[in-house]
Amino acid sequence: MSPPLSASGTQQRYGWIRPSAICGLLCAMLAAGCAVMTRLHRPYAPEQGNVQSDVPDDGYHDYVGVIHVHTTYSHDAMGTFEDAVRVANAQRLDYLVLTEHNNLQALRDGKQGWHGTTLMLIGMEISTQGGHYIAMNVTEDINRHVMTTQQIIDEVNRQGGFGFIAHPFFKKGRWRDWSVTGFTGIEAYNVAHDTLDENRMRLVMWTLTVPAEPFYLSILQRPYDPLSTWDELIRRHHRVVGIGSSDAHEFHLFGLKFAPYEVMFQFIRTHVLIPSQTLEASAVYEALRNGHAYFAIELLAEAKGFSFMAHNDERILGIMGDEIALEPNLRLTAVLPAPAQLALFRDGQPIATATTQTWEVPVDSPGVYRLEASRHDQPWIFSNPIYILPPEPVQEMIAEIPPSEQHEEIEDGPMPSAPSASETPRLSPILSAMASASWKSRAARSGSWNS
Repeated sequence: MSPPLSASGTQQRYGWIRPSAICGLLCAMLAAGCAVMTRLHRPYAPEQGNVQSDVPDDGYHDYVGVIHVHTTYSHDAMGTFEDAVRVANAQRLDYLVLTEHNNLQALRDGKQGWHGTTLMLIGMEISTQGGHYIAMNVTEDINRHVMTTQQIIDEVNRQGGFGFIAHPFFKKGRWRDWSVTGFTGIEAYNVAHDTLDENRMRLVMWTLTVPAEPFYLSILQRPYDPLSTWDELIRRHHRVVGIGSSDAHEFHLFGLKFAPYEVMFQFIRTHVLIPSQTLEASAVYEALRNGHAYFAIELLAEAKGFSFMAHNDERILGIMGDEIALEPNLRLTAVLPAPAQLALFRDGQPIATATTQTWEVPVDSPGVYRLEASRHDQPWIFSNPIYILPPEPVQEMIAEIPPSEQHEEIEDGPMPSAPSASETPRLSPILSAMASASWKSRAARSGSWNS
């Protein structure tokens, strides 16, 4: 682990804290003598009993945690492993995933396992030629210097692990190799680089003031670019899991904490849905692999209890991450722990909105459906998709298409932006079959989505 740094060492490691900012910080401290607020108030926990009793139970238990955390096992963090455990326990987190830079030393030191009431899991953030990659459930170090990005992803999979493209829009380390395959998903929101990176000086100045809520709420906004990229990756690869990541480091300077764990662990959390009352590492990993998860910004309100499912008149057919064949009377139902502004997306485009706590929407066409919820015009919950496939006859048509024609070739280069509602993208044979099925379904039923 890295030893504590002097102020000069801190400046070398955290180049974004410039000398002029440090001088201004010290002057403000001497002039104001302000107290430092390093935590937010506990968020509002809605009463679970408010949900309608006739909503079907999907049979899954909701476990909340934080993904992508650094401690002094990384070269650029000052919070310790013990600090992370203390805050995770205090915030009643069920699990926390440490992803130290390019090393598994915490795993070798026996840190994985239960610490108090939190299951600590050890992963790794790997710096590849194409960008940073979050690897989970790996047990061996990876020599990133002699491998391509694709080879690193393949090595993670060989070890029985899986991974996520990290902070694709980080200014100093954007993801560049969009030709890769074999990854599980993407960070659809990274607090450190999608929000705090854009407000570094304001973060420095906030550290001297109280309370914390106004600052963080003032910089909070929907992560448009990462979400659009996620939708585009789904269009290319069909199944891509989205997670919300903290990328917490906790910086210390002159006795002050910048972006402390107390705030970062509350800013974004990823909930995993597990059909067991016993939480184990393997169950967390399986839920993340399958997309049985959603992520939420919990600065003001906890999201535990949210569900998004597909069902017919008789039974639940699937939850977030599942694939379901289109059938008559298919419906999507969202249940939230509190009323919210909801938006339903199909294939990356918003198709319906409502303000409610329980929302049921009929489904009459195939597509990739995900839900976003906001409260008081602030982003709150982001579901993983439910994948509605064409009816069985259309799936048989798709199976007859030669494999070489089922997927578009992907060239190495910039990720194109998701098509707007006014654009008509070129359809692959699979999408053409889906579109044909959708048109026939609409013509037969003369129905459409209701907002």
